[in-house]
Amino acid sequence: MTSWNGQRGTSVLRYLLSRRHHACARDELLEEFWRDVPTSAARNRLQVAVSGLRRAFLDVTALNLVEYADGRYRLNPDLLVEVDVETFEHGLRTAAAAERAHLHEEARTAYQQAIALYSGDFAADAPFEQWTLLPRESLRIKLVDALDRLSRIDLADGRVDDCIATAHRMLDIDPCREDAHRLLMRCYAAQGRTYQAVRQYEFCTRILRVTIDASPTPDTTVLYDVIRNGSAAELAKLR
Repeated sequence: MTSWNGQRGTSVLRYLLSRRHHACARDELLEEFWRDVPTSAARNRLQVAVSGLRRAFLDVTALNLVEYADGRYRLNPDLLVEVDVETFEHGLRTAAAAERAHLHEEARTAYQQAIALYSGDFAADAPFEQWTLLPRESLRIKLVDALDRLSRIDLADGRVDDCIATAHRMLDIDPCREDAHRLLMRCYAAQGRTYQAVRQYEFCTRILRVTIDASPTPDTTVLYDVIRNGSAAELAKLR
């Protein structure tokens, strides 16, 4: 595929894809991408970006990629487009529905498939574009929540090693997520690895103090005390 002119072509395409079910006003695009540029120059740059996109996709489709009418731009609705964000979110809904129906194997598979689609943060190549901040954080939260749901299904089904791997991935994304620390503590305790469970609590304490100047919540501390005291019966009562 022929490349289009600069980063702005990529940004405009991503912006239109994220709003592909409605048309975007020209002024909306100008404000987002060329806020500090004189209006006439900004309009020219938008036109150059759109023209570059259209040319770049000529080898893929004969359809005009971007339509313009009545002062608004939109992706051609006749194009068959698969957006990874939409596929990811659909997979999460499928997994949640299976989980509510207590279909653990179906839920596990659906969560795994959705998680596998998340190959990196949204618009990671444009970290300073303001409009990307909210969807980027929202999708990260959804990913961590999906990992959390998957780990709990695995723990309930006795797949402790899988649960440990998933909890570690949660902490790779958010080291301060205490429920992931507690999950690891429970898993290690279930495997008889009390020392490692205690070390996990100590790591949780350090990372919370250094990162957000906080201490573990009572839930985490109670779990730590139960594990350290070796009470299997009390551990079984804790979530």
